[in-house]
Amino acid sequence: MPSLFQRRLTLFYFLLIAAVMAAMGFILYMVIDRSGFDFTADKFLMTVLLAAVAVGILALLMNILIAAQISRPLDIITAGVDNMSEGNLQHRIHLLPSDELYHLAQTINEMAERLENNLIEISSVRNRLALVLDTTVNGIFTVSQYGRITYMNRRAAKILGIGPEQIGQKHQEVLQNQILVDMIDKVRVNYQPIRSEVKFHGVYDHLLEVNVVPLRTGLNGREDGTLAIFNDITELKRLERVRKDFVANVSHDLLTPVNNITGCAKHLLNRRDMADQEIKSNLESIYEQSIRLELLINRLMELSRIESGRMQLHKQNLDLTAVINKSISMSRIDHEQEFIVEFNPPQHPLMVDFDEQLIVQVMLNLLDNAIKFSPPGSPIIISVEDRPEEVKVMVANQGEGIPPHEKDRIFERFYRVDKERSNDSGGFGLGLSIVKHLVEHHNGKLGVESEIGSGATFFFTLPRQHEDEKESAQ
Repeated sequence: MPSLFQRRLTLFYFLLIAAVMAAMGFILYMVIDRSGFDFTADKFLMTVLLAAVAVGILALLMNILIAAQISRPLDIITAGVDNMSEGNLQHRIHLLPSDELYHLAQTINEMAERLENNLIEISSVRNRLALVLDTTVNGIFTVSQYGRITYMNRRAAKILGIGPEQIGQKHQEVLQNQILVDMIDKVRVNYQPIRSEVKFHGVYDHLLEVNVVPLRTGLNGREDGTLAIFNDITELKRLERVRKDFVANVSHDLLTPVNNITGCAKHLLNRRDMADQEIKSNLESIYEQSIRLELLINRLMELSRIESGRMQLHKQNLDLTAVINKSISMSRIDHEQEFIVEFNPPQHPLMVDFDEQLIVQVMLNLLDNAIKFSPPGSPIIISVEDRPEEVKVMVANQGEGIPPHEKDRIFERFYRVDKERSNDSGGFGLGLSIVKHLVEHHNGKLGVESEIGSGATFFFTLPRQHEDEKESAQ
């Protein structure tokens, strides 16, 4: 389609041609209207007529030439700008330096290049921001001022149990947690941030700290929606509960022997006519409670040393079966009561890399735990599974079993399932916690399988070291 300039130029030359033709017509009219023919005068008129025709033809040719020279750069620039407007910012306008519109084309090219670089930078920042938001441990969820979901990252989708296909829907229709819905609606009305702890139920129950704040955009801070940030505090609450239990339990376990020692000592001081046997009995009680207090302190120091990472492993390639038999013999010496152990070792040696002293300590703790909770006369069953990647050792008792809600906590410090029985048996609730850390230092796993009334089976695994790993270690 011809440009406006081209159309105007063409109109101008058409008017010029029309004027020439009108002059020619007027001259012809004068010639025809005359009655006679004067050769000299008529020759002049014919010359003027031919000159007018030549000028008209020349003007027409010049119109075509000039219009082509001017419209070609304009057409190229127009086509280039149209291409850029469609998103192809890499397109460039190519004109010769002799073209009158060359500088205009260069300016447009520079503008397109700057615009392309700015868009690339904006796109890069947007992609990095999207990656950060999608991989953050916090859930991020936004709702528009009209109550429709506008964004959620991967963590928020997992917490809320919804997917990207819900974006654009009403949040009241999608969210299953009514507390969260009420919080969002309240912020949308009052424009004031709200913070609360909300419990979510899904694949696993988790407690989250939810912060809901209004989103403000524009120069005037206009409200443009609501932002909800989810911070999982389940583990923090669990650790807080463990800390409180630890303080309560350790205070109780320290206070009991101290009170006994104080009471016996006070009794000895106040009774001057005390018989030798009574003095001996009180001194024995003081000694026993002092030993109990010393054992507790040593256990705490041992656990602190293990958790601090100061413990060094002295691994050797040993037969695990021989170490288990050694642990059984040592346990029989430590316990005055008789107990039955059923252990059918494999026919071939179980050669595994481990620290013998620490694994003996693991076995002694597991045997001690099994003895405490086994009915009199019931056997303690030890079994071993030889696997390609690891060796699994299981110690089973025939006791009352562990309730399901206690399984996740029995490896915590000072936690005891049957607190009264544990106190009677002299336990502190530290043995399984020490076992857990010792096994994990060997890159193994510790666990328990139990049902109420069917006893409990504690197991741990020790990974096998492959030949290439041994060579690299050497």
